Amino acid sequence: MESSVEDMGGKDGGREGRQRAKTDFRFDDARLCFAFAGTLADRGTGTPFERLARPEDLSRWAVQSACTTAAPPCTEADLDHARQLREAIQRTGRALADAVPPSPADIALVNRAAAEPPPRPELAPDAATVRRHGDSIAAVLSMVARDLIALCASEHRTRVRVCGNPDCGALFVDTSRAGARRWCSMKTCGALVKKRAYRARLHTPADDA
Repeated sequence: MESSVEDMGGKDGGREGRQRAKTDFRFDDARLCFAFAGTLADRGTGTPFERLARPEDLSRWAVQSACTTAAPPCTEADLDHARQLREAIQRTGRALADAVPPSPADIALVNRAAAEPPPRPELAPDAATVRRHGDSIAAVLSMVARDLIALCASEHRTRVRVCGNPDCGALFVDTSRAGARRWCSMKTCGALVKKRAYRARLHTPADDA
């Protein structure tokens, strides 16, 4: 389980200098497809936390993920479809982590989403920044689905891992040289688990022997 407030920066809304709320999206150390799967947090607990609670949240994620520049309009039907794709991505990622075949139904759902035209990239005149233009949430979800497909077609498909924090359940790609990364992010679960271990050691009775 992630802590409810953490230092904030990067693509997480660009709101540096304030504490990060539970409802804020996470992009640290995550591929696009797994950052999207992470919009349902605390998967290992009995009460997962839903960050895509409203259509407006999905529009906000589309911009904060840098998939598009302008927030696309979203309906309840769009939100339902997005959640279905998210869970298909999560289950497919778990299958990769467990080295087992994914569900054909999940793969079909991912392929349908990827068939939509993705947002159009536009390079700035100084060649320093890229803006993405897509007027529908389907375009954004296509970009997410295509990222999962690109992962499955790469050598990194064997490096998909599940976070070592049992409360979390987030997926990540271990690109470390040793292949020994344990946490979805050291800023969240890594720090939390280490803090718990430290507190447990403090409360361990001293050995009288």
